Amino acid sequence: MDKSKRLLLFGIYVILCLIAEAIILWLFPYTGLGGLICWPLTILIAMGLGLIIFKVTKRQLKIWQLSTLFLSVFSFQIFLQLMTTPQDFGGTTLYKIRDTFNAYVKYDSINYSDFANLTTGERVAYIYKFKEELPDKFIALQIDSTGQNYESLNPRTHLFEFKKGKIQYDSRQLKLINNDTSTTIIEYLPNSDTIIHKTVRDIFSPQLMGWSENGYNFFRKEDDFEMTTGIEKLLYGILERTRKPNR
Repeated sequence: MDKSKRLLLFGIYVILCLIAEAIILWLFPYTGLGGLICWPLTILIAMGLGLIIFKVTKRQLKIWQLSTLFLSVFSFQIFLQLMTTPQDFGGTTLYKIRDTFNAYVKYDSINYSDFANLTTGERVAYIYKFKEELPDKFIALQIDSTGQNYESLNPRTHLFEFKKGKIQYDSRQLKLINNDTSTTIIEYLPNSDTIIHKTVRDIFSPQLMGWSENGYNFFRKEDDFEMTTGIEKLLYGILERTRKPNR
C-alpha cells in the first residue's frame, strides 16, 4: 500500500478512536477527576496502535487481511479505552456492561417487589417493565446495626412507595409513628424481635441522606426513576424495541 493511503488509514483510525471515546464517555459519564486522563490517553494509545497499522500495511495486504488487522487493533483499542475509563461509583465500565447484559436476560424474572435489591441495570429494566404501575417515587431506608469497630452487622432495607400523596410500605416489617417533633420506627425482625428507633428527624426530608443513633446507622435513598447515564438510556431504548412492558 502506498504512503498516502497508509496515512489516510492512520487518520481514519485515530478519528474512529476519538468518536469511540466520545461514545464511551456518554455511556459512562461519572469519571470524577480521573476522567481528565481519558482524552490524552485515548490519543496516545490511538497514535501508538495507529502507527502499528501504518507500519504493517507497508507491504501489500489483501482486503480480508487489512480488514482483520484493522478490526483486531481497533477492538483492542476499545478494550483499553474501557479499561482506562475510571468510574466514581457502581463498579468498572466492564462490570456495568455485564450488568446491563444480565439485566436484559433477566427481564422476565424481575418482579414489582424486587426494587430495593436491584442492580443498576435491573433498575432500568424494572422502570420499563412496570412503567404503567410506578409510583411518584420510592424511598429506601437502610437500617444497619454496627459493632464495636463500626462494622456492618445486620443491614436491612425498607421501601416506601409514594403515590398520589400517600405512603405505602410493608407493615409486616415496619411501622412508622409520626408526630410534630419526632418519628418512631418500629422494626419487626424475622426472628420475632422488635426494635424501636426514635429520632427527631423527618426521615422523608429531601435534605436527609443518613444519620447514626444509638448504635444504628440509617441511610436514606430517594429514587424518582430518572436515568442519568448513556448506558441506562441505551438499555431502556433496547427494551422499548424488543420487550413488552407489564400491563
